[in-house]
Amino acid sequence: MTEFVYNEAFSRNIGVVSVDEHRRLRECTVAIGGMGGVGGDYLISLVRAGVGGFHLAEFDEFELANFNRQYGASMHTLGRRKLDVMVEHARAINPELRITTFGDGLTRDNVGAFLDGVDLVVDGIDAFAVDMHPLLIDAATARGLATIAAVPLGLGAGMLAFGPQGMSYADYFAIEPGMSEEEKIIQFILGFAPEMYHLKYLDPKSINLKARKGPSSVAGCKLCAGFITTQALIALLHPEALRCVPWYTYLDARLGRFRHRRLWMGNRHPLQRLKSLVARKRLEKLGAGG
Repeated sequence: MTEFVYNEAFSRNIGVVSVDEHRRLRECTVAIGGMGGVGGDYLISLVRAGVGGFHLAEFDEFELANFNRQYGASMHTLGRRKLDVMVEHARAINPELRITTFGDGLTRDNVGAFLDGVDLVVDGIDAFAVDMHPLLIDAATARGLATIAAVPLGLGAGMLAFGPQGMSYADYFAIEPGMSEEEKIIQFILGFAPEMYHLKYLDPKSINLKARKGPSSVAGCKLCAGFITTQALIALLHPEALRCVPWYTYLDARLGRFRHRRLWMGNRHPLQRLKSLVARKRLEKLGAGG
């Protein structure tokens, strides 16, 4: 049986990163909140990129509805805890990994421990869990940590980075305390994809904000993993080059449209406010938001 040797297993990373940078990645610890549609792919991609340590949070189990996109979902893992399955997958790639698990998911009580001793935070929490994102991002920013996040959008993806040098979560998304859950979700998605290209081909009847359901493709999830892996390498190895909000990156692979630009004022920008109003009206008319 072939013995695991870190430098040989990940030798093809050299050239994209230097030998010294690869050594540094092995010593880094990344916290990933969520092991579902995107979080599981983030873990596997970062393990293959050479990251040596992780804090992982997830409470859910695999079900049939996960099969179209989630890395660990299969007939063999139905009903099993996502966290346990993904740790097995990760250790099968690198048995030397340092992993601390949080089986109750991310909570107000454990977010401090979740962030202790980590070098970077990755938000892989369900997009519909709108109140959990600021809990993680604000706590990380208060500790001086960068947080990177991506959302699959049809056959595309949007990516953001947060940190002490950028806008706050609340300022960028313009989420107010009195907003409904549905309004918060619209603001959240709009911040990741200001142009909303995916709405040109998605069936609006497949979106139900009250039921917290919407279409999600494996293509979008894989694009998210590519974005996050790239941004993680930048944040860990070249933090001065990380562009935090109001910068955003948005790619729609079906339409061949790409944007990487600064969204002045975030969702408080007049055009963003108009788009938010139009999105709410459209969803209300279709019955998806009400």
